[in-house]
Amino acid sequence: MTQTAQPTDTGTRLWNTPAYRAWFTADTATAVGVALRSLAISLIGYALSGSTAAAGWLGSAAAIAQQVCAVFGGTFVDRHDRKLLIIVNAVAGLACWGGVTGLLMAGRLTYPVLLGIAVACSAVNGFLGPASDAMLKSIVSARNYPKARSLNEGRDAAVNMAGSPVGGFLFSVTPWLPFLATAVMYAVAGVAAVGIRRPNRAANGAKEAAGHSLRTALTSFARDFSQGWAWSLRRRMLLAVMVSSALLNFGINGLQYGIQLHLMSTGVDATAIGFINTGVFVAMLLGAFIAGKLSDRAPVGPVVCASFIFVCVAALPLVWSDAYWVVLVANAVACLPFPIVNALMLGFVFAKTPDDMQGRVTVSLSVPAQVLSAFSSAAAGSFLPAVGYRWTMAIFVAVMAVSAVIILRFRPLRTIPSAVEWEHTPLV
Repeated sequence: MTQTAQPTDTGTRLWNTPAYRAWFTADTATAVGVALRSLAISLIGYALSGSTAAAGWLGSAAAIAQQVCAVFGGTFVDRHDRKLLIIVNAVAGLACWGGVTGLLMAGRLTYPVLLGIAVACSAVNGFLGPASDAMLKSIVSARNYPKARSLNEGRDAAVNMAGSPVGGFLFSVTPWLPFLATAVMYAVAGVAAVGIRRPNRAANGAKEAAGHSLRTALTSFARDFSQGWAWSLRRRMLLAVMVSSALLNFGINGLQYGIQLHLMSTGVDATAIGFINTGVFVAMLLGAFIAGKLSDRAPVGPVVCASFIFVCVAALPLVWSDAYWVVLVANAVACLPFPIVNALMLGFVFAKTPDDMQGRVTVSLSVPAQVLSAFSSAAAGSFLPAVGYRWTMAIFVAVMAVSAVIILRFRPLRTIPSAVEWEHTPLV
């Protein structure tokens, strides 16, 4: 029997746990791959189509495929070997973006083919991607879960801070280079995932389904699927988190895509566009540092409420000016609180979630929270030629303001205490 990965007792022991180091390496390699290709996809989509709307729909079609598949992916990863699923997801990413690299090198890539590959890769990632986050809870203790999430937020900020301009620079050298680098990162993720020691608990659904008929397996899957969604939807706090997060994510992603597409259409250099994202992730790295300091002792509710208000106020300059430096600074500052919100609010939710439901609850929260933002790229690409840059920004800021009102009016969210009191705080 494989040895169980014991939860860590202190933040410093996270790095002394072989399973955590292997998991972190695999997850980081995947994050690097995503960062390197994120801007490059929009750039090549615009280059192939010559349209901001088409480039916007490229991102939205991929996001929709990911969210649809994620609806069922959470249940699937709770029933199967999560380590194996992480490896399969890495292999799929290697195949997809290696294929894009080959087609670009041969001069055979077209917009429909790029769209198909992006949608296929996102669908696989939506179905299997929850396995990585679901495995984390079995590697670290509930008390250290907020700190582990803070480390992830800082890691993501650092990766994206460099990844976006590097991806833009690689694209300016030759369009296939960022996709080749992405494929290599997925290969690294797959190799690193091999070193993750499995938790002692095998997937419940896999045990139950083994040796039974397809009908029995499907019935069991449907039962687990409905159980996960019912667990989340019966809790008013989670419903409020879903709605407010959906609006906030739509607004902030709409701003990001609107800025990116506007700069592309006005002929700004790809590397300069990449530095807009660098500014965002410098701010998020600072936010992750703050989250790490606050994760153990800050009252979650008041900090989250203040963060939602801060995002709306910080984004207001985007409505009045499209000057490069105004956009760079305001866009970055608006994103500073996101690591804090994720570490504290989501840390509380997942710390209160049973281990064997991590995948399902991850999906039942993330899919509703991301369902609107899947359309943010298409919305930004369509609003820009219709109403112009400033009204596009105003629409997205107004949506974020609504999300802040929802958070402020829901008392159970406003009163979530610090992590030391979570054991005695119900998830209503």
